[in-house]
Amino acid sequence: MNRIALVLVGAAAGAIVLAVAWWLWTAPPGADAGTLAQAAAVVPADADGLLVVGQPSRAARWLLRRPQAVVLLAAAAPEAEGALMRLRGTLATLAGEAQGPVTVWWRGAEMAAAARVSGGSARALRQLAALEGLPLRSAPTGSGDVDVSLASASALLEGPPGKRPQFGDHDRLTAIARAGARWWGVRAGRNRLDLATGEPRELPSASGPSVIVTDDLGRLAGLVPSSSPVPHVPAGLAFGEGGWALTLPGTVPGREVTRLLTLGGDVAVPSSAGVRQWRGVLGEIWARPGAGLAIASSAPMLAALPPPPYVGESGTVRGPELSAACVRAADALTALWLFRSRAEALRRAAPVVAAARLARWRILPDGGLIRLEW
Repeated sequence: MNRIALVLVGAAAGAIVLAVAWWLWTAPPGADAGTLAQAAAVVPADADGLLVVGQPSRAARWLLRRPQAVVLLAAAAPEAEGALMRLRGTLATLAGEAQGPVTVWWRGAEMAAAARVSGGSARALRQLAALEGLPLRSAPTGSGDVDVSLASASALLEGPPGKRPQFGDHDRLTAIARAGARWWGVRAGRNRLDLATGEPRELPSASGPSVIVTDDLGRLAGLVPSSSPVPHVPAGLAFGEGGWALTLPGTVPGREVTRLLTLGGDVAVPSSAGVRQWRGVLGEIWARPGAGLAIASSAPMLAALPPPPYVGESGTVRGPELSAACVRAADALTALWLFRSRAEALRRAAPVVAAARLARWRILPDGGLIRLEW
């Protein structure tokens, strides 16, 4: 009996040790904001943006379980995607050998990175960069370590450094970032990622369908590389299981749009709350006259969009709803052979997007907050 008790106690102790080890292994990364700000100050002032990550190895493990967070970097530097792919292997090695934060910055379609590593790691990185044809610079420190910087183009390693950003030196942050002139503090949790800038704002409600609102559709669309120009107008979009809704408050629908909406059906079926309903070849369409272009697949979806005017950016998007929208868009694009590659990209993205439970953001001129939840 005593032997059985000892076995049970040993098994319980082993389970506790494993649980604690896993808890520590998967803990979110963090570093003093002052250390991150000091690393950011070496970046050339003319960089379009930058990212400084404390504890890069731990951050890499965190990202393996939360790959959806990478979309934020892609949105901040859409033109540099090719450079990121070229640097991927060397950047992974640099992050694995770093003795402190890793700094990444970009300008246009080019990207660079820097970190402090040991002397042996610096020699290995020089060889790897030479094989990849990447420019690399190194400078020894008084402690025996080496500051290494590499880039997809040597021009990114030149120029005077920018100013040190203002963060509380003893605040614990996962990373700091700059996009244009706006600085962000990044905090990762086990099931959440927050990015805050300026005076953080209250996030939109988590209830209702997925909703995206912007005061500049062209600026928002610019986060995704595209050969098709998008007008700089305010816009709102809602989607979910209940259907969809679209509003362009500053856009007066032309004759062709109105004709398309009413094609082959009954026009202006009476309804309440100043909303008109059409039934035609496109199905049931609801519209709000006098509000620019405001159409939806149902009255509740139209009501889910906040009334204009729109200021800044805000949104509430659920991963499963966005995943379903990706699949529907891919099905529609598959019929057009010019867009088949984009349709395949949407299909690949759908299961990754579905794993994110909720994304919410509100960004105004004086501050903002972005939150991803899993």
